[in-house]
Amino acid sequence: METEDRIRIKPADERDLHEVSEIENASFNSPWTLDFFKHELYNPVSFFYILKIQDKLAGYVIFWIFDDEAHIANIAIHPDNRKMGYGEQLLNWIFDFCRKKGAMTISLEVSEINEAARQLYSKTGFKSVGRRAKYYEDRSDALILTKILE
Repeated sequence: METEDRIRIKPADERDLHEVSEIENASFNSPWTLDFFKHELYNPVSFFYILKIQDKLAGYVIFWIFDDEAHIANIAIHPDNRKMGYGEQLLNWIFDFCRKKGAMTISLEVSEINEAARQLYSKTGFKSVGRRAKYYEDRSDALILTKILE
């Protein structure tokens, strides 16, 4: 995908992992390791994409598709690029991609204390369907969100 703003979404490769890891570390209290990201590059059910703005890596997403269900395992936008609509553009791109692959629903977990992410997911049509108690290392609960892909 490419738009007038020079936004590109393309498959990640090993050369992207250090920048992805930097965004991950700036975004989460319990970040994934470089090995986790490397594993996802070769996971047969994994789709690992990066978002570039003006040729600068600004975000990433890892999602899985199993038959007619998709699950976002990890997604982040660089702190310098938040609240500019890039997260919403990336999510809408994911929804379209998953629909084309036959997915009818998409889910994810989000920390109940991550208000900004929760607002974004609500804005893009996710609904809360459950909770995982003390899911994160900081002992906060995860909300399980789902969206029907129409």
